[in-house]
Amino acid sequence: MNLWQVAKFLKKQNVINAINLDGGGSATYILNGSLANYPSDYCKTPKWHCPRAVSTVLCVHERMCQPEDCSGHGRCVEGQCVCQQGWSGPGCANLTCQTECGEHGICTENGCVCDAGWMGLNCSQVCAAGFYGDDCNQTCACANGGSCDSVHGQCTCPAGFHGGFCERECPLGFYGLNCKQPCQCQDMCPCESVTGSCNTTYQGERNISLHRAGHCLATQMWREWRQEVEAHAPKPYLSEQSWLVVCAILATSLLASLAGNLIQTCRKCKARGQRADYSYLPLGEINGSVERSRGQGMKSGKVIFQQEDSDSQDSS
Repeated sequence: MNLWQVAKFLKKQNVINAINLDGGGSATYILNGSLANYPSDYCKTPKWHCPRAVSTVLCVHERMCQPEDCSGHGRCVEGQCVCQQGWSGPGCANLTCQTECGEHGICTENGCVCDAGWMGLNCSQVCAAGFYGDDCNQTCACANGGSCDSVHGQCTCPAGFHGGFCERECPLGFYGLNCKQPCQCQDMCPCESVTGSCNTTYQGERNISLHRAGHCLATQMWREWRQEVEAHAPKPYLSEQSWLVVCAILATSLLASLAGNLIQTCRKCKARGQRADYSYLPLGEINGSVERSRGQGMKSGKVIFQQEDSDSQDSS
């Protein structure tokens, strides 16, 4: 058996290291790093064996990989590295996705890890509509048909709406994208928030808001008009309070005058009543007295009364 045949035989027996000590005919066997036996011959004394003199050393073992541990990402089989999934190269030192993840991904042992807003095996696909973020697992919160940015989720509003989540309609008087277009309606009337059409009607909350705004504006206009009219109206000579004082004085004077007239009237009526007690009835006309007694009776009521008594006595 030649040397190659010996080596082949030892390899079949899973022998890792074999040391040929004498050039053939005998060998030392090492198993798992321990010396199993070594060749020997009888010494000069037949009772003892002595180590045989070494003439040749032969090492038989598996072919080694470079590096021996396959960079920690594989195992060595008959001198070749068998790489784990995701690794390649003679020494399993290269990631298989290193040139496949493109501009929007990072190659790792588990494959491509995509940037926020991107997905797919090689990170070449943008997130589907309505999703954003890492692995596209965040749901957009945009309202009224708004679309969100695939990376941060920022909303882009359609015409007629604005706000962080496109939740608000354009304010009255504006329309279009980002509500930047002013309405062009006659008399500054509001327009439709999407197209800017002046022929539009409002419903729900917007109609209520418009009604309130119109009522408020009309009230303010009426108040301003009243203030302007009062400002340009001729001012009276006397204030309202002064007129009240003057009217009160005049009313007091009128009452005082009326009271005075009533008192005088009552006094005259009383005086007339007292004269009725001394009324004169000429008896001369009845009895044929002379006219002189009439003149004397008109001068003094007392004399008249006495003459009446004397006349009555004469008649008796």
